[in-house]
Amino acid sequence: CFSGLIFYQEDFSMDLLEKFNALTMEADTRISPSDKEFCEKHQRAYEAARQSFRELSFFWEDMRNTQRELLAGQTDSSASDMTYLASRNGPDISANKINDHIEGLHRELISNLVRYFNSTYNVSISARDVADRLLPQEPERSYPRNEGVIQKYHEELQSISIQYQDIVEQIIFCLDGRSFSEQAFYELAAKCHKAAWNTYQMKAEYERKKSTLRFTGYHCNVRNWGYQDEWELNDGMKDVLRGVAHFETEAFAVYPLGFSELLGYSRTADNEQEFPTCKKVKRLKMFKSGRVDIYFSSEAYAEGFVNKYLGTVC
Repeated sequence: CFSGLIFYQEDFSMDLLEKFNALTMEADTRISPSDKEFCEKHQRAYEAARQSFRELSFFWEDMRNTQRELLAGQTDSSASDMTYLASRNGPDISANKINDHIEGLHRELISNLVRYFNSTYNVSISARDVADRLLPQEPERSYPRNEGVIQKYHEELQSISIQYQDIVEQIIFCLDGRSFSEQAFYELAAKCHKAAWNTYQMKAEYERKKSTLRFTGYHCNVRNWGYQDEWELNDGMKDVLRGVAHFETEAFAVYPLGFSELLGYSRTADNEQEFPTCKKVKRLKMFKSGRVDIYFSSEAYAEGFVNKYLGTVC
């Protein structure tokens, strides 16, 4: 019976190992070779930094101990083990700061990888959400402080090592079953829909007049500095215009001639912008009332944009 129990435990352990390897392989196969290369580089840099700072922590403690021994028995009240380790222009080093940095490296790796995937695939995954699912939960602040719980939390942060495969798995989990390209379009269309609808009154803030879309809410503003008007789309309308660019090019963050001037942070002196290189959309016009009109080259294109990006129901 005893040997049978051992056999069962070994099979169980191998089963867990196979499942873990399967998860790791799944994470690697869901991303491109260049994605994997980026993740592996940051994984190595993260691990090297953790090892180096752990060594620095030991070295720093050895320096402190040496100073304690050399200055032992001092009667001067100003003498301390930091007398020759700290100065006004010296390095700002302490055991607490070294440990804080080691504990912060986990979130730094997560943030760098999430930022990369967000930028590469035009998605907006939350690095904080990924970190919260992978890292130990920070104890709630209480009075009196539960020192045992706090110490255990920091010990866990010091000992764990985050693997990029786990981060990728959490990023993929946030896609809710979509591919990166599907998620990018889902987010873009959601922003366009939000900008075009009044969710409080449950009604659209746009109307289609043949090949023209008229956004009737407050979608732009104009300022006059005494010599000319300066025009600017509001943030929601910029999201709609990004949707128009995607409708035109079928690519993300690729803007035809005339779009960048309207999507930037600077204002324009013209309330009307032509799009001469576009096939589906012709121009955009802003009005002092806040209305914005977008002119498509056909009724079919205008209707297609509405159905795909704005929606017909709130």
